[in-house]
Amino acid sequence: MARRAAGASEAHVAQAARDALSRGNAVDAVVTGVLVAAAEAPGVLLGPLQVLVGGAGAGLLAIDGRVRQPGLGAPRPRGVLPGERVPAQARVGVPALPATLATILASLGSVTLLRAAGPGLELVRARSAERAALLHAFARRGATALTDGGIAVELQSVAGRAAGGALTVDDLVAVRPVVMPCEERSLEPAGLLRIPWSTRGLDGASTHVVAAADARGLVALACYETPLEGLPVPGLGLLAPAFAAPVMRGQTRIRPGEPRPAAAPIALRTRLGMVDLALGLAVATDVDASLDALLVAIESAATLTVALDAVPSGRPVVVVRTREAALVVASA
Repeated sequence: MARRAAGASEAHVAQAARDALSRGNAVDAVVTGVLVAAAEAPGVLLGPLQVLVGGAGAGLLAIDGRVRQPGLGAPRPRGVLPGERVPAQARVGVPALPATLATILASLGSVTLLRAAGPGLELVRARSAERAALLHAFARRGATALTDGGIAVELQSVAGRAAGGALTVDDLVAVRPVVMPCEERSLEPAGLLRIPWSTRGLDGASTHVVAAADARGLVALACYETPLEGLPVPGLGLLAPAFAAPVMRGQTRIRPGEPRPAAAPIALRTRLGMVDLALGLAVATDVDASLDALLVAIESAATLTVALDAVPSGRPVVVVRTREAALVVASA
């Protein structure tokens, strides 16, 4: 029986994760999958990334790579008057996804960032020369690639103060993921670990999932977004999604650096010190109700197949592992 398995809600991401898992660990597979998604879709790289990792000496970790509120190192903008149109530039936040990928790969992965980015770099050459150059710079230099040279200039040219936004170089330099250790004894009775910060009441229609379990017992699970709308960044071949809160005249602004809300329909299940289930629910129209229904069904249904039939909407991704084997139950 197979001792490693990977799945995703997008077929090209699932294949990339499986290929990466054949030569690396579960974190390598998830990072590779997300980078392939970023190569294919222009809105991924500047959007949120939320990750759960467990097993094989890693403990249980939740990693917060959500978009941050911009404006560090700059005076408060005058703000938008009530009734005025909010410019798209004012809704562009600070991307933490690149720093999050680099961080989890350096701390928990087994390959270099350049190796993990390889499949994405092959794909992106046929999609966008500008995005290809950006991803190659990121693969070579990590998240610092976004803070210097032409990349930072391009981002500021469309979302900086002069363009009507709030994004600053200080934002790009300061952004870091938050890595939160979680204790198994603090989990709910079913042993389920969900994202520990608030994610309820959010739209999951553009949320996608990738999961992997390796032969050593390490399990990784991530969700990212592929928005169809946002502010184009032509010089980078990207789309900046609207996650920041605009500054409104006469109202207290969201503090720069604060994480912006994003749906996170993912969970790990741990029993007796072993993560035995990774699941996520992509593109769900009612993400909270659908994930809740899936989790309840998994605990009560006779089989996982029956449980998956009870999901009212969305595209499930489920990876199961035992001490001897790993299996993809649901994937694109």
